[in-house]
Amino acid sequence: MSDWAYIDTENLLGIVRRACNYVDPRLMDHGYRVAGIVWKILMAKGGYGPREIRDICFLALLHDVGAYKTDEISRLVQFEMENAENHAIYGYLFIRYFSPFADMAPCILHHHTPWRTLEQVEGMSARQKEIAQIIFLADRIDIGAFYERCGWDGCVERIQSLKGYLFQPELADLVLDPGFSVTREELSWDYEGGWKQVMNRPYSAQEINDCMMMLVYTIDFRSRHTVTHTITTTCVSWEIACLMGLDETYRHQIACGAILHDAGKIGVPVEILEYPGRLSPQAMTVMRTHVDMTEAIFGGEVDETVARIALRHHEKLDGSGYPRGLGAADLTVGERLVAVADIVSALSGTRSYKEAYSKDRVIRILEDMKGRGLIDGEIVDVFVEHYDLVMGRTRQECLPLIEKYRKIQEEFREMSGKRIRDWVLPRE
Repeated sequence: MSDWAYIDTENLLGIVRRACNYVDPRLMDHGYRVAGIVWKILMAKGGYGPREIRDICFLALLHDVGAYKTDEISRLVQFEMENAENHAIYGYLFIRYFSPFADMAPCILHHHTPWRTLEQVEGMSARQKEIAQIIFLADRIDIGAFYERCGWDGCVERIQSLKGYLFQPELADLVLDPGFSVTREELSWDYEGGWKQVMNRPYSAQEINDCMMMLVYTIDFRSRHTVTHTITTTCVSWEIACLMGLDETYRHQIACGAILHDAGKIGVPVEILEYPGRLSPQAMTVMRTHVDMTEAIFGGEVDETVARIALRHHEKLDGSGYPRGLGAADLTVGERLVAVADIVSALSGTRSYKEAYSKDRVIRILEDMKGRGLIDGEIVDVFVEHYDLVMGRTRQECLPLIEKYRKIQEEFREMSGKRIRDWVLPRE
């Protein structure tokens, strides 16, 4: 449905960085510094091609993607860390199921595994183990030098003392080379210049699509009630756009806007997303900030038409919506369409305080909103007339995602109850 011709490799990195910053700036800043150190290690080590370096550095940027809770992030910024397994397991499952880097997912699973244990792990190639160790070493360098301020010499001393136990000896000895050092200035890695060196192999349209969808699922999976929200909103938007005979280019813009419409919810606290009841005025104010955060995440790097569609999905025809209070004269067909689709998704999906509404109830609410001049009547009429067709196709699109979510939860429970060396990795 979507066409990501509107986003290139550079824009992709900016969007990912800004989005993840809303989870916790420490998470993304640490990720960027680790990616920079990984790049230095790979260049010093040799034996890795430009495309492989690009993907490993992007993976390093996201290596803590499984750490969503602030208290968990706080525990990560310690040189000696206990109970690192849970975020590593979730990160592994997420990368495996929702990223173009699935073959390197075991590297995320084991990016805190001591070398003495890792070298005994079955089901991983020597290459995967080395990449896991490179990310681990870079991670610990950043923790030592940036957070604990122990200086480069202090980092080297620690790494050498743990050689053969935490770190692969060959990699640990890289830091002894007089030409290899990481200063605090270097840790404040130049996002622009640094990444332009790393990303000298642009991502293909399919890879950009995969990365953008990974970001979307990062957002939706923060709450079990929003797992299918974006895909439902997108499918409903696409089907209605087709039924209305909108041209193909515009349909793709609508689909992209629908996919990105809730990007800012990555910065909304989970306790608000999952609050079991009507939100207080204060909590609703926080919830409404997701539109402004979405705009900030875009950073002017998303096609203007796509951006407006995404940013106006809570506006109403009578001017009572948010965040700008726009009226009918200000809202295009695509913007009105995604607004309706977003409502359909919310009504037909579960929430912490409600079950999915029936067909009759969804239609009744839409007709009421149409009658009060809040949403577009023509779009509502098209949807209601073809309700079974639109929702049937939407449910089919959602089924694989629901199955993946079920698998992730199941595998997480299974793996979190085992020791590291008992983790069983799937054979491709």
